[in-house]
Amino acid sequence: MHMRARLTARPPTPTPTLAQVEDSLRCLEAGRAVLCEKSMAPSAAEAERVLECARRQQLFFCHGVWSRFFPAMADIRRVIDSGAIGEVRSVHCSFCQADGAGACSATLETGVYCAQFCLWAFGGAAPRVAGVTYALHPESQLDTHVSALLQFPCGGVGTIECSLEHASPREATICGTKGVLRVPYPFWCPTEFRVQTMSGPASQQWSEPQTYRTALPEMQGDFNFVNSQGLAYEAGEITRCLRSGLLEAPAFDSEACLRVMQVITDIRAHWLPPAAVA
Repeated sequence: MHMRARLTARPPTPTPTLAQVEDSLRCLEAGRAVLCEKSMAPSAAEAERVLECARRQQLFFCHGVWSRFFPAMADIRRVIDSGAIGEVRSVHCSFCQADGAGACSATLETGVYCAQFCLWAFGGAAPRVAGVTYALHPESQLDTHVSALLQFPCGGVGTIECSLEHASPREATICGTKGVLRVPYPFWCPTEFRVQTMSGPASQQWSEPQTYRTALPEMQGDFNFVNSQGLAYEAGEITRCLRSGLLEAPAFDSEACLRVMQVITDIRAHWLPPAAVA
């Protein structure tokens, strides 16, 4: 889990991704509500362990994929639902950065953002992982570079790429029958996107792009990562949920969480032994 909090003289130490299942269970069993940053678990089965414990304890739990709490994500969904770009047929996103290859799993660190975006664009439908290519670190055997093809029930496809050994534009594109929606860097914590419609022979007539923007919360100070101010969106919504007595966050509930984690699990199954993803 990357720290996105404000820089301090002694920054807090985050829980390593692969330790978050046991730590979440300890908190829940002690009667504490939990907001667990991505990725909450190495597999869907392990995620279900945590979610079942939260249900049994009647406690709030949220997988903190902060993307889902950005206003721009809701705006993207509204534009899609309006029919502005027609029926979504393909989604492409890449999140590659030279950041910890060999020490972390690319799918768990950055791939989860790509998977959640594809599912969001296709309305939350659960896809089939139709193909995977990958590279593993020679010593740790952790995945360092992964590409996957997702097949959605509507016939649409999603392509995702994640890496911890090289950079990419870190953008996302949603292609529809009438146009294209582009989310520039950083697509996983977006503050703007552009929509263009296409018409004419071979879709060669393009409308002027329409740009949608939302401002980040105003905060003073330095931050570790891009658009870190946007973590306030997640914090505000989780606070609202707790005050309202909710056990899940509607913006990313347990069903949505498990569908994303199942995609990650199905991708990782291409190189992990069955016991590791069961």
